[in-house]
Amino acid sequence: MRFRVYIAMSLDGCIATPDGAVDWLEPFFDEDYGYESFVRDISCVVMGRLTYQQVLDFGAWPYPDHDAYVLSRSKVEGLPPRTTAWSGTVDDLCRHIRERGFEGDCWLIGGGLTIREFDRLRLIDEYQVFVMPTLLGEGVPLFPSPFPAGSLQLDSVTAWDNGVVRLLYGRGDANPQGTPTEPVEEGQ
Repeated sequence: MRFRVYIAMSLDGCIATPDGAVDWLEPFFDEDYGYESFVRDISCVVMGRLTYQQVLDFGAWPYPDHDAYVLSRSKVEGLPPRTTAWSGTVDDLCRHIRERGFEGDCWLIGGGLTIREFDRLRLIDEYQVFVMPTLLGEGVPLFPSPFPAGSLQLDSVTAWDNGVVRLLYGRGDANPQGTPTEPVEEGQ
C-alpha cells in the first residue's frame, strides 16, 4: 500500500482561501486531471478534521465506497458509513491501515497539517500536486511551516491548455543534491 497525495494548490501555494473556501477551483472543473484513474487505485482515505468538515459542506459524502479516517483529537458525531474518527498517532493509524490488508492505496486528502505530519514521518510515497494558474494572495498553505525538509524525485510533469500543471513526485532522497531531472511526460 502506498500513501498518496492528490491535491490542487494555487500558484502561491494555497489550498484554500483564509476562510477555507475552495470555490476558486470551480473554473477548472471541466477537466478530469486523471482523477478517475487515480481514485480507482484507492482503498481508503485519510483527512484532517477541518478537511472533513469542508467535504461535508459539499453535499453528499463523496467516499461511500472507501474506508475513511478523520484525524481528530475530539469526538466526531454522525460519521458517514465506513468512516472512523482517529485520535491516536499517525504511526498507529498507518500500522492499523496496513494491518487491514487493503488491496489499493491510501489517499491523504488533506489538509496541510495532515500532510505535514505524514511527511514528517516519511510516510508519503507520492505527491500529485496540481498547480492552478491562480494567485490567491493569502490562504491555507499546502505546506504549513514548519514543514519537514527533504527531497522528492520528479517523475513527470503534465500541462493542460487551461494552464493547470501536474507535478508528480515520488519519495526522493535519491536526488539529495537537487540535480535536474528530465520530465517524463509533457503536454496534454
